Amino acid sequence: MIFQMINLSGGMEMIKLIGAIMIVGASTYIGFLMAALLKARVSELKDMESALLQLETQIFFTRTTLPEAFSDVGKKSKSPVSDFFYSVAESLRNNNLDSVFQAFKDAFDKQKDFNITVSDKDIFLDLAKGLGESDLDGHKKIFSLAEYQLKNTINALEKKNEKTVKMYRCLGFSVGAMVTILLI
Repeated sequence: MIFQMINLSGGMEMIKLIGAIMIVGASTYIGFLMAALLKARVSELKDMESALLQLETQIFFTRTTLPEAFSDVGKKSKSPVSDFFYSVAESLRNNNLDSVFQAFKDAFDKQKDFNITVSDKDIFLDLAKGLGESDLDGHKKIFSLAEYQLKNTINALEKKNEKTVKMYRCLGFSVGAMVTILLI
């Protein structure tokens, strides 16, 4: 009887230990996941910046039509950026939307796996408002403004992420450890 009680209490300790490991592991995973989302946003913005430069080249130097330019940029980009540009190209080819702005807006609505924020999207929507509706000098100014805003956003995020990524990782573990201590 005494051996059964000792054995039973040893089993309870094992369950507590497993529970504690699961809590700490899950909270640490959440911290790393949050850090990865921040890094993904910066990565996607850099991909969008590269795509924007390619689009500018297609429009100004090769004088490609907008649907073809968007399609070519989509071929050279990584997902989800490539999916975005393919969607814009398809909308422009089919003429099912009123403007380039609407094509951009529709493409952003279709893209569910983007990690960029509303303010990031606004940079591109502002660019889209002027595409196809002004002369080459106007397009150059629009592209310059979008590139400037994008560079500033990326630089600010990289500085912020240096601290925030480490914080999320440490915070995830710390919260898990604190909850485990409170439960035991």
